[in-house]
Amino acid sequence: MECGQRTSAPDSSVPIIIRCRAVFLRIRWPILAMALLALIMGCDDGESAAPAAGNLFGNPGFEDGRDPWFSLKPPDFTVSTDVAHSGGASALLPLAADKSEEGIKIIYLVQEVKPRELPAVIAGYYRVENWNKGTKKQYLQFVVIVFGADNLPGGFVNHQIRYLLSGVEAPPFAIGNAHFVFLSRDDPPIGEWVPFQRNLREDFEKFWGAVPENFEHIRVLFEVRYDDKDIGEGPLAADVYYDDLYLGPAPSPQR
Repeated sequence: MECGQRTSAPDSSVPIIIRCRAVFLRIRWPILAMALLALIMGCDDGESAAPAAGNLFGNPGFEDGRDPWFSLKPPDFTVSTDVAHSGGASALLPLAADKSEEGIKIIYLVQEVKPRELPAVIAGYYRVENWNKGTKKQYLQFVVIVFGADNLPGGFVNHQIRYLLSGVEAPPFAIGNAHFVFLSRDDPPIGEWVPFQRNLREDFEKFWGAVPENFEHIRVLFEVRYDDKDIGEGPLAADVYYDDLYLGPAPSPQR
């Protein structure tokens, strides 16, 4: 008997309808249950906090253009399709200066996240082309800045760790609310992807005495820059690529 078909008794329409609904519920209930579970798990308290598992960075491989990455100020980074560690794109930070320029220049690649806890690991890859070092303090670094933590010393608005990837042999300047960590003191290798990785929770425990708690947000900056350049030095240049960036639980998916 098909759904909705009448029996010989005129009053049998009600049980027939009930039987059809039972069949519908038996078929549809697993799908509805899965959808309801996904909806419940996806609910939060209204904050833009990222999920506990997985990469906290949006668009970590730059396959979807620029967003949500940004620069703090010009000159800006670009999305390049010429070189990529994986996929078809990477972020290109082009640094250049002639002999007439002085002081500081920074090319930024920045993203801010709002996890409930400090993620364990930061990792990624960088690649350098066209490295022409025209001043002593020309280097690559990434910086992790935690805003508003209530359990770290110093009374600072934010607490930083600055990871020096290559290019300088000593801390480039003094800053009270930051610690410098050297991943290398050499000039960068040319034309190859270089992996980097740090355990943030271990580093904040070591250098600041505790893992940050009750913070507002985290800002992560990937940079190529120079500091304290004098007029007459140069010209200088560097094309720096970043790709497959990761911020999240251990272990990282680095390969």
